[in-house]
Amino acid sequence: MAGQVRARAASFKIEITGNEDQKHVFKAKLQHIRTILGTKMDKTVTTRDVLNAAMDTWISLNDPLNQRHPRPQQYIEVEENKTDEKIFLATESSLQNLIDTCEQHNAYCKDRLKVNKMVYRGHVATASVECENQTSKHKLKWSSSPHLPNKQYLVNHRVQHGYACSGMLPSHYERFVKGAGMGYITCRKRKQFKQTHTDCIKDVYKDSIEEALHEEIGSYEELDGINIMTDARHGWRKNAKDSSIVAIGEKTHKVLNCCHITKQDDIVSQRHELKGTEKVYDYFAESDVTIKVHTHDRNLSVNKLIKGTLTQNQNDVWHGVKSVKKAMKNITTGPQYKKGQTWFEDLSDKLEPVVTHCNWAVRNCEENPEKLKSNLSSIVKHYKYDHSSCNASSRCKQDKNYEPSRIVISNPKAEQLLTKTIENSVLFKSPNDYVLGNDTSYVESFNNVMNVYTDKRIAFSDKEYNARSNLAVLHWNENVDRPSTSVWNPPDHRAPRRQRGKKNYKERTYKFRNNIWNTYMQSIFNPPGRRMQRNNN
Repeated sequence: MAGQVRARAASFKIEITGNEDQKHVFKAKLQHIRTILGTKMDKTVTTRDVLNAAMDTWISLNDPLNQRHPRPQQYIEVEENKTDEKIFLATESSLQNLIDTCEQHNAYCKDRLKVNKMVYRGHVATASVECENQTSKHKLKWSSSPHLPNKQYLVNHRVQHGYACSGMLPSHYERFVKGAGMGYITCRKRKQFKQTHTDCIKDVYKDSIEEALHEEIGSYEELDGINIMTDARHGWRKNAKDSSIVAIGEKTHKVLNCCHITKQDDIVSQRHELKGTEKVYDYFAESDVTIKVHTHDRNLSVNKLIKGTLTQNQNDVWHGVKSVKKAMKNITTGPQYKKGQTWFEDLSDKLEPVVTHCNWAVRNCEENPEKLKSNLSSIVKHYKYDHSSCNASSRCKQDKNYEPSRIVISNPKAEQLLTKTIENSVLFKSPNDYVLGNDTSYVESFNNVMNVYTDKRIAFSDKEYNARSNLAVLHWNENVDRPSTSVWNPPDHRAPRRQRGKKNYKERTYKFRNNIWNTYMQSIFNPPGRRMQRNNN
């Protein structure tokens, strides 16, 4: 109708306090949001539209009761065609950075983000992310690992550290990571990493043996020297290039020194133990430590070296008794046609009893070589049912109704053969080397740990062999003589007479790995050049 006035739309006012500057800032923000909304909505945007959009966005991001944005599910079923997708490793800080970046993006853009491209660098993934609708064309980049000061990824260094400290071989690492589909660090990168990491292992190793030596010295009431046990372990099974000669303290059972001898030191592998022992003595001389008793596996050249000093030489009892057992086996069993010639019926049940008697003779000689020989000589008389030379505490002396449980020796030839076998044994010929009854069982156990890190089937470089043997020492010194929770007695057909049972030890610890990692991080964050620059400043 002409002249009719259009009705005005209902309106309301909001009063906002603020000075003139705050008013201009507020209006500028309204205009900025109005421009963005006008581009998306293709219409004129009012102040009400701007405020509604801003309030809806804030509520969607901050209201926990808002059901339009459900929480992510922890349990997700994978599709069959995606079960072979690649795997990468991420740190906690990188994950938090991804969350923060997504929150910042949602504050000014409501488009859904999608992964456009994923690149794998070792065990790290770098992702290129952009808006799904591509209207705003926002592009983000994210990495699953932060960077170290040397511009390399933390995750890759941490994985290489774990691989190096575990004793894994390069072929084992490659097969594992490629089979799992979790990235792969190239051989060139691993070599670059080892250049510094190997030196860090050596530094931690030196601290460990130095601490072990001080602990060993403090374990003696009289501070006039220490007792050690040594042994050589060859890197290969035959004609070894590498040999490790280890010295273990008698009290703490920790490794005090481990020398690496190669064919550059001596072309003959059989002389490596002597060379290594000489280096061990030089190390203790530099540390001003005296060796009182030295126990080893009866290497004659080492025997000769020690007997020219003030150190008391002792050989391992187990190896000495083992040689007696080997000789006894030849006279207690054999083919039937040799019966009465090389072996006798009277000796057929004497193998284990004689070995037990030899062990007893060494443990009860009261550090007297003549008494040790006397104890060994009484073995033949005992099995002849002549107990005049037997120990007063033995059952054959105490029990009046004692009856022998073994065949009594009546054949003179059998008696002569048993006597000859005992008197030709190393225990009888060299009693001075066995009077203390020492053994090197801890050295043999340490060699088992060495097998974890230095496989005898593999030829390592000198630097790699040194690093792996140092890791074995760190592993041993941290876990030797750890407490046990209980003892059980399982049946063992290989040792049916075992009485001590088997201990259930507490779980091993690997604190040395953290020490190596901390040392390595110090070398990166505080390299020698940077430390010198800081000191000058």
